[in-house]
Amino acid sequence: MNCRIYAAVCLIFCLTSICAAQSPDARPHFEVASVKRNLSGCANGRGGNAAPPPGRLRVSCIAVKDLIQAAYGTFANGPTPAPFVPDVAGAPDWVDTDLYDVDAVPSGPATIDRMYGPMMQTLLEERFGLRIRREARERSVYLLSVAPGGARLKPTAPGSCVLFDPTHPPEQPRQGQPPPALCGRGSYQLNGVRMSVEAYGVSMAQFAGLTLGRAELGRPVIDRTGLAGQFDIHFEFRSDLGVPLDGSEPQDSPGSIFSAMRELGLKLAAGKAPVDVLVVERINRPTEN
Repeated sequence: MNCRIYAAVCLIFCLTSICAAQSPDARPHFEVASVKRNLSGCANGRGGNAAPPPGRLRVSCIAVKDLIQAAYGTFANGPTPAPFVPDVAGAPDWVDTDLYDVDAVPSGPATIDRMYGPMMQTLLEERFGLRIRREARERSVYLLSVAPGGARLKPTAPGSCVLFDPTHPPEQPRQGQPPPALCGRGSYQLNGVRMSVEAYGVSMAQFAGLTLGRAELGRPVIDRTGLAGQFDIHFEFRSDLGVPLDGSEPQDSPGSIFSAMRELGLKLAAGKAPVDVLVVERINRPTEN
């Protein structure tokens, strides 16, 4: 899970109509792109690859579902990351199980958000025959609110994180060194069954939609706290404590993510809300090249 989450963090960095007809030459696209099915077993896990060289997209062991969520969700608005990773509906099972290696080179300088956003949209539509639309659907969610007694959150400390610059992405850390703390992002560390989460410079919308959205809760998390500003947030929970299928809090919840939120003066409660969903109308396995 760590490798997949780390890859997702790497990815984080218009969409007025997904299916708008455009001339292929007018759309942002890669000059050269290789898409190959990875059958090696992916020893480093899903998305387990190092940061790509500057100006190039290179990712291994990645599921097509992750690429769709990046292209039409996280990167849909350019360098400003979406505070919510949309679900993908209507797709065959293989988009979440088949893993691919993608190596793509743009014709000129391109930022990370442009490569993983509009250029990835073009790649998915050309190589996978993807047709997709966005719609709002009422879904089971978790609602994040302020618990009785008030929130116990620390405002972001000066210098606690660095702003992400898509034109100068951070260098890959040396072996054994942690990656830089990026404002608006979260990092995850699994020690046995204990998951430790650090989030820096996050708004509550980002904390709910991105940080908690990747904590394997099985449903989106929607911010209902009404809290403004940015915060540095640390919490820990036991990753082996499953979440009930109905979304309710486990009766024996010490060590769960629910109790971790209570320690922050927050509350997670199951509910219903309309959320953005990416609906796949058509997709095919690509012809490798």
